[in-house]
Amino acid sequence: MSIQSTSLETHSSTERAELEQKPHILPNEVSPEVQQKIDLIDAIFQAPDKKARTKAILHAAETLGKTTRTIRLMMEKVKNEGVATLAVGRKDEGQFRISDQWFKFIVKTYEWGRRDGSRININEVYVHLVALASQGEALRDKKYADRFKGFPQVLEDLILEKYPSHVTVYKAVNFHLEQTNKKVRHPGSPAEGQIIQTTEGIIELTYSNQVWQCDHTKLDILLVDEDGDVILQVDAKEEEIIGRPFLTSIIDSYSGCVMGFHLGFEAAGSHETGLALRHAMLPKQYGSEYELQRTWNVFGVPAYWLTDRAKEFKSNHLKQISMQMGFKRRLRAFPSAGGLIESIFDKINKEVLSHLPGYTGSNVAGRPKDAEKHASLTLDELEKLLVKYFADHYNQHDYPRVANQKRAERWNANLLAHPEILNERDLDICLMKVAHRKVEKRGCLRFKGLVYQGDCLVDYEGDEVSFRYDKRNIITLLAYTLPKHGQPGEFIGAVRARDAKEDQLSLEELEWLKRKLRERGQAVDNNSIWAERLGLYEFIDKKRKSKRQRRRGVQQHRNQKTNQSKVTELFPQNADPENQPTVQENTTPVTEQSQPSVVEFTHEPASSPPIVSNVVAYDWNQLLEDNW
Repeated sequence: MSIQSTSLETHSSTERAELEQKPHILPNEVSPEVQQKIDLIDAIFQAPDKKARTKAILHAAETLGKTTRTIRLMMEKVKNEGVATLAVGRKDEGQFRISDQWFKFIVKTYEWGRRDGSRININEVYVHLVALASQGEALRDKKYADRFKGFPQVLEDLILEKYPSHVTVYKAVNFHLEQTNKKVRHPGSPAEGQIIQTTEGIIELTYSNQVWQCDHTKLDILLVDEDGDVILQVDAKEEEIIGRPFLTSIIDSYSGCVMGFHLGFEAAGSHETGLALRHAMLPKQYGSEYELQRTWNVFGVPAYWLTDRAKEFKSNHLKQISMQMGFKRRLRAFPSAGGLIESIFDKINKEVLSHLPGYTGSNVAGRPKDAEKHASLTLDELEKLLVKYFADHYNQHDYPRVANQKRAERWNANLLAHPEILNERDLDICLMKVAHRKVEKRGCLRFKGLVYQGDCLVDYEGDEVSFRYDKRNIITLLAYTLPKHGQPGEFIGAVRARDAKEDQLSLEELEWLKRKLRERGQAVDNNSIWAERLGLYEFIDKKRKSKRQRRRGVQQHRNQKTNQSKVTELFPQNADPENQPTVQENTTPVTEQSQPSVVEFTHEPASSPPIVSNVVAYDWNQLLEDNW
């Protein structure tokens, strides 16, 4: 640095300004060609005398195929600008030499040809220039005035039949397309000072549980039902594919933690969003069957709720939830503001779903073959995998913008206050409110063909109550008093399906079972549903065994009848004499009361002696009665 400043002091102010404006360049990579130039120019500089110097210049010119004048210019550039100039080619290499007017006119012509469904190519742009030039002085007419407005030089050049070459037109258009389609990746906001743009202003992220984002996606995997053979046909497949599930996920914007989710086959709506919110706001408690290594200990209530403009996010149900829980709803100002929530869907696809049987892939054209054939995962199994992925993997990963800090650690370290553990009853508003039901005797009520019973309903026999439920599990309903005189309903208690033998049954599964039972003409009640689920395999085995027994019995009956058959060969004359059957002659006189059971026929050809045939005829009525 001191050497440079000293050298600048020896120059005049004009020379100093010129030197300061010179670019400082260094060679990044030295190719063999550049190294050859360096060696030849260095040999010239290192020459001991003028004669050796001249000889070195001639050798360099001959080796590089240049003139001695070009070699001397290269030496001068190295002196003034440094050795990196040997790696610089022509400044206009790969560029096109046309005026700014011509460049803009070519681009304008190309864009005009791509509007309103037209799709001209670059070659047609050049053809259009040739066609215009062929008009000569006619281009000054009024009909071309708008075409050449702002391009007087282009007009004069075309009249003189001067226009860019075919190659130049290609270079100009391609340069324009490269600049237009250039994508520059955003490096991401710094760890602190992140902002989110909403339709109502900018929110600066400063703490955990400040802004939660929510979105849905249809997962790229095919699932099967809990009981694959629940279809009521004997020859049904062991597992029936029932579709791709929908995932609703909620993420904390400050820490990147997954706060909660909802998984189901129903297209995501306000109810699914409410269930995901309920899951996110409550502490997570999972049993040993989930095999979690870490505790999923993120919960609370957000200050802001950020979504896109989907109708379910603007529903009355979400308005009620936000009013009761005390958070503000905001909409994204731009689609790119939802990049965080979209990234989790991409990670689930790559890190979880792509490893599972039944994965379909996001690209329909590249979908794996026989995805339906390999599908074997149930909804509950996928839910367990996602819970384990969020708790043990995603939330435990390093936060991208801060070194050595996990997402879960960042969430816990940047809370304004430890979140309050909410009462589940306060979150019942997240569940769907259904039609009223009248309480029957013994504290029973009916819903979707199931009978629910609870001691808490005994005092309400004959009265109407309302209740809420979770579609994922309708074994239990939450009963409330019917709102009266503008007063809200009060929680009565939880009631359970009376004859349920299982701990979980989704509404979709219940509807499916009812549909299958209707196809068989059975009464739809809870007893038949549970019997269907528990006795399915016995039914299949019974049908298979009875089918085999029927086939065996029919075959034995046929064999027995065949062994007792008394049918006589109709054409014994074609058989060997030894094997011809012996038929006794019927000498019983024919009367009106008794008809002969066997009648003897005699055939006498004209050209041969009489032959007595043993062909016999039966009493067909008696034959049918005895043998058929």
